[in-house]
Amino acid sequence: MEVKTAIALGYRCNNNCRFCYAAEKRDRFKAMSTEQVKAFLERGRERNSTFVDFLGGEPTIRKDIIELVKFAKDLGYKTISFTTNGRMFSNKEFAKKITDAGLNSVVFSIHGHNAELHDYLVRVNGAFAQLTEGMKNFRKFAPKAYVCTNTVMLKQNLSFLPLIAENSARLGANGMEFIFPHPQGNALKHFDELVPRLTDLIEVIHETVDVGTRNGIKHCVMRYVPMCYMLGCLNNLSEFIARDVLKEEHIGPDFENLDVENSRRELARVKGPQCAGCKYFNICEGIFKEYAVKRGFEELIPVP
Repeated sequence: MEVKTAIALGYRCNNNCRFCYAAEKRDRFKAMSTEQVKAFLERGRERNSTFVDFLGGEPTIRKDIIELVKFAKDLGYKTISFTTNGRMFSNKEFAKKITDAGLNSVVFSIHGHNAELHDYLVRVNGAFAQLTEGMKNFRKFAPKAYVCTNTVMLKQNLSFLPLIAENSARLGANGMEFIFPHPQGNALKHFDELVPRLTDLIEVIHETVDVGTRNGIKHCVMRYVPMCYMLGCLNNLSEFIARDVLKEEHIGPDFENLDVENSRRELARVKGPQCAGCKYFNICEGIFKEYAVKRGFEELIPVP
């Protein structure tokens, strides 16, 4: 089983997303120092981690990020990845330097099918143009690298997910992930405005997966969706397909979680009383607790 170490370097960001889960952490927690990050990288290798994902906040705004990528490469990490809004990659000099340092995988966050919607959701004019230019630059300097996109599923973009998938394929993505929002930070503060109902997912999930299939995207997945809403495409549920092949550990300025799957299942998500009769009860993670508090369990439909 591959071990993946995801390191949230800090919570500062050059976007200001309406749905940001860490919005309240930006000023509460100081970003990790260079030496702290290096120590976590060394410990990860001691636990046989071969995959590191730098995230935040926004990892690319750190002055030491090239140094950290080089350090990870020298330690022997095989996959060195960013989860990023992609804007810094629009600078060709940065894109070349970071790929030369050893970056070989990027997850680009894209939340709209066009500039109007994406820029509205991330609250930065011009962000979509920089993101798309950044994806092209990364492809240019790292043609064999793995490129994935991630999209938070919101009321504002839900009907456009198939178009977002089409656009991601045109930009050269190898994979796509569509994430049901964890109601924390801004997503909790503006819950009614932002968070879609589970019942609104049914048709758009299948339409979006079909776009991925048509474009030859093997990794076109949904994340944090209960299994009763993934019937017919369970192999497109991130948690389901990763459970036996990937062990994730998450580290940040304010936490260290070396068993993400079990802690998420035990602490973050919950099932309704009707779920006890579902055939997937033992492997489904249910829904986020905050969602259950806001909307209850009535949308959950046990599979006989």
